[in-house]
Parts: sequence; C-alpha cells; structure tokens
Amino acid sequence: MPGTMGNFYIGVSGMQSNQYAMNTTAHNIDNADTKGYSRQQVLLTDLAYVDIGKNAVGRNQAGLGTRISDVRLVRDALVDRSYRTELGREQYYQAKYGVVSEVQQYFGEMESVSFRVYMKNLWTAAQELQKESNSIVTRSSYIATAVTFIDQANQIYDQLTTYQKNLNKEIEDKVDRINELAQDIYDLNHKISLVEAGGVENANDYRDQRDALLDELSGLISISYSESGNGQVDVYAERRTLVSMDRVYEIKVKQVSESCDYEIPIWADDGDDVFSLTNAPNAEDKTDTGSLKGLILSRGDWIANYTDIPVAPEAPVRPVRSDYATTAEYDLALADYNTEYTQYQTDYAQFVKDKEYFNTYLEPYTVNNMIAQFDQLIHGIVTRANDILCPNTELEIVDESGQIRTIQILDEEKAGYGLGQSNFVQGTELFCRSTVPRYTEQEVTLTDGSTRTVKVFNTEDKADYLSLYALGNLEVNDELLKNPSLLPISNAMGEELQGVADQLIHMWSDDFASIGPNSLVINNFMGYYNELVGDFANKGQVYEGIAESQNKAAQELDMQRQAVVGVSTDEELSNLIRFQQGFNASSRYFTVVSEMVEHLISRLG
Repeated sequence: MPGTMGNFYIGVSGMQSNQYAMNTTAHNIDNADTKGYSRQQVLLTDLAYVDIGKNAVGRNQAGLGTRISDVRLVRDALVDRSYRTELGREQYYQAKYGVVSEVQQYFGEMESVSFRVYMKNLWTAAQELQKESNSIVTRSSYIATAVTFIDQANQIYDQLTTYQKNLNKEIEDKVDRINELAQDIYDLNHKISLVEAGGVENANDYRDQRDALLDELSGLISISYSESGNGQVDVYAERRTLVSMDRVYEIKVKQVSESCDYEIPIWADDGDDVFSLTNAPNAEDKTDTGSLKGLILSRGDWIANYTDIPVAPEAPVRPVRSDYATTAEYDLALADYNTEYTQYQTDYAQFVKDKEYFNTYLEPYTVNNMIAQFDQLIHGIVTRANDILCPNTELEIVDESGQIRTIQILDEEKAGYGLGQSNFVQGTELFCRSTVPRYTEQEVTLTDGSTRTVKVFNTEDKADYLSLYALGNLEVNDELLKNPSLLPISNAMGEELQGVADQLIHMWSDDFASIGPNSLVINNFMGYYNELVGDFANKGQVYEGIAESQNKAAQELDMQRQAVVGVSTDEELSNLIRFQQGFNASSRYFTVVSEMVEHLISRLG
C-alpha cells in the first residue's frame, strides 16, 4: 500500500473529484433551458501509482486515488460545420425570396388592381379613339388614360429604385453586424486562451458563446474556421481571413461609383471587393451562402434601363435569283446582301459579348433585372405609339465636314395633323422626354446641294439618360394635356386618319420582344408583361422552395446537434446520484482510515 497517510489522499481525491463532478452536473441542470448551452461532461481517471515491490508476474502497484482528467464540451464538430453551411444557404435564398415578395407588391399582382389593368385601359381607350377619332371627348379620354398609365409606370419605377436604395441600409447593417461578431469572437479567443493557459480549467462557457457567434456569422456570410492548439479560432470569410490570433480584418462599404450611391462591401485594409460575383453563385461551388450576398445579388450595382438588355440583330435575307429580272439586278442585290451580312456578323459578335455581360452582371440581380425588363416594356409601348403618331423617315445629308450621313426626320408625307385650322401642326408626340424634345427644326444640305428645313429627330443615346424614352424620364406631352386637338390623327383636310387610329390598336397585338436575350419567345405587349411577372413569380417560388428545403436541412442538423449537446435532466440527475454516491463512498473510506490511524496511535503509542 502507498503508506498510511497515502490512504487519506485516496479518500480526499475521491471526495474532491466527485464534488467537482457534482458541481458540473448541477451546472448542466441549471442551464438545461439556456439557448446555445452545450452539455459538459466530466471525465475521471486514476491519479497515479506507486511501486510496492516485484514478483514473478510483474510489478506490484498501489493507486493514489482519482482525479478529473477533463471537463469537455459534448459537441460534434462535423455536424456543427454542416449546420452552419446549410444555415448560410438558407439565409441566402431567404434574402432573395424576401426581395421578390416585396417587389411583387409594387405591381399589384397580389391585389385587386395590377399594372396589367392600366395597360388594358390604354388599349380600350385606343379602341374608343378609333370609333370617333375627331371627337374631343375620345381624344381627351385617350390622353387622360395615357397620363394614368405613365404615372403608374413611373410610380412602380420609383418604388423599385427606392427599394434598391433601402437595401443599402440593410447591407450596411449586415456589414456592421459581421464586424461586431468578428470582434466578439476575437475577444472570446483571448478570454479562452487566458483561462486555459494553465492547463487546469476549460473555458467551456466562453466556447459556447463563441459557437453561438459562429452560428450567427454563418448566416450572414460564407465562413470557414480552424482551431489552434491554444484554443483560439481563426475565421475566414469568403476565403479571406476575418479573425486571426492578432487582429480582426474589418469589412466596410463603399459607393459603386461617383454616379451611383449604391454600396458594396470591401476589405478595409486593401479595398478589395469582399465578393467576386463574375459567376452566379450556385450550390455546386458552395457559393450560394449568406444573406449579405443574397441582398447584393437582389439589388444590383446600378439603376438599369432597357438599353442594358441586348437585342439580337436580325440576319439579312439572301436574295433569290428568280426574284430579279436581270442578272445585273441580282448581282447588285447580292452585293448589298454581302455588305449587310458582314455588318450583321459584326453586330452579332457584339451581341454575344453584351449577352455574356448581361448574364453576369444583370440577369442574376433580381431587382435590377426587373427594372430593365419593365423599362423595356414601357419604352416599347411609348415609342411604338409615338412612331405611329409621329412617323420618321431617313434622309441623306451633307454635314459640315462635307461627309454624307443619314439622319432621321419627321415623315411629313405620313404624319397626321391636329384637329382644326389653328392646330394644323405635325409631329406632336404623345409621350415625351422630360428635357429633350422629339424634334429640332433645322436647315440641312441635301446630297444634290439644295437645302431644306426639316424636323430632325433627337435620337436616343445610351450614354445620355436624358435622351432616352426611359422610366423616370417620361411624361405625357403637356401640349396635348392643354389642347387634346393637337393629337395628330387628322389629315390636312381635317378628316379622321383612320389608319393611324387602327395602328394604335394593332400595336398591342403585334410582336414586340422577348423578356431577355436568353428567351426565344417573342411576345406582344400584354404577353410580354404576363411572361415578365410570371417569370418573376417563378423565381420567387424557386427561392422560397430552396429556402424551405435548406431550412428543413438546417433544422434536422440542429436536432442532431441538440441530441449531442442538449442537456437531458433525467440523465444529469442520474449522474448527480452517481457522483453523490461516489462522494459518500470516498467519505466513508476516509472515515475508516481516520479511525484506523486513531486506533494505531491510541493503542500502540
């Protein structure tokens, strides 16, 4: 045996170890309902042995008692990582679905009056105008309906762009929260290191707090992490260090450009973008993670318009020999075709580049893509109506430098007039740009050397927003509001131009466009709108479905976690009884040894 006094230590170590184990068990029971708390498990082991001799079999040893080898957190690191991955994906799609749900309300598709009603009203007003084109009542009604239509379109556009700006605030808040979580993790790292530095105690409660922070952080941004030997965790966000042993690498926001106040997150130390979004996030690459990325991919980085949607050029039709009377005429047509086809190849190559840009920087951005598609619809309706009322034709002129170029002018042979002698005016458009008139009257030099005064059409320039018939820059012509008689649907004799009124109706059934370069379906205006909102609703359903699926996956993994880390009061009470009995046994052993020693001293001197 280890000696008489050593027996005392055996009893003392048993009481101390079981007392500590009871304290830990009581701590578990007390925190059974505490969110984020992980069950702590006490591991007991033998303290040490002393040699008391040898025999033929081996050494004779006596034990010196028991000790606490570890008080560990009961967690499954693999389940933790899987849960945080699924949570991040769920938050990404939940953010995108939330944006779609918000935008759908602006179009009124879930309510009694949707935007399609305003489109139908404009079509109905055109039908009434066709019946009585020279009636001031029907003209006034058509113009008033156009006002309601364009006002509603502009209102939706304002709501969409305002919502984009509001998403800035959400993005800022999430970036601030990421920085706060990173700092808290950094602080807990150091607290854990200080507690565990002596190798005596584990900072389990601090570790629980840190795990809870990692859970929340994983919902905001894609993270990975690794724990070092001293208990500190290095955290990486989007494959760059966010928290290291010696510092926190903060994220901040900056404006996309001087002309756009939308904000994107960047790394504070070098200004690099946090997200590389040249490829759309997807599950295969595990890049569809974090609500911050979901918001950015919903908002977009600029205010789009119809010019951002590339349109494939039409291929020229090759001439057929049988359509021409002579070979010379056919050869001439074939030469023109070859020239046009060469230009078509150039235009198509540019279209392919524009389409690639569209698929990378516009199509994935939910709100911005919707704005561009909606603007394309409104631009189509507005310009088609204006072109019917104020048709253009091409004219070759000699410019100031002596070069021949082609311009667009008002087609005075086809354009109608206002009703009445005092309104004998051509070229009064229905929808106009805020600051740029449709025509500028000027004198031009023709190719034959003669001069002519014409109304030159002020063409749209993609680089100049104010020149575009685009949302936010549109209004109904104030001249027509003041005087509906100026609507140019009468001829020079004051008679109804029935053909013009017919075109204002037929334009609604004519082919218009596809909703994007990836769609092969060419729609009329109403079909385009139906596909637009249908496609948007489908995206919402997809996002909602994925979010629900990810939520279920995250919940299942969390249940697996709770099965491991959760506190079972029945089990802990059983452990409490076990450790209490161990304490009592050690106490009785100590008492017996004490009485034995007392007997030896008192009886044997």
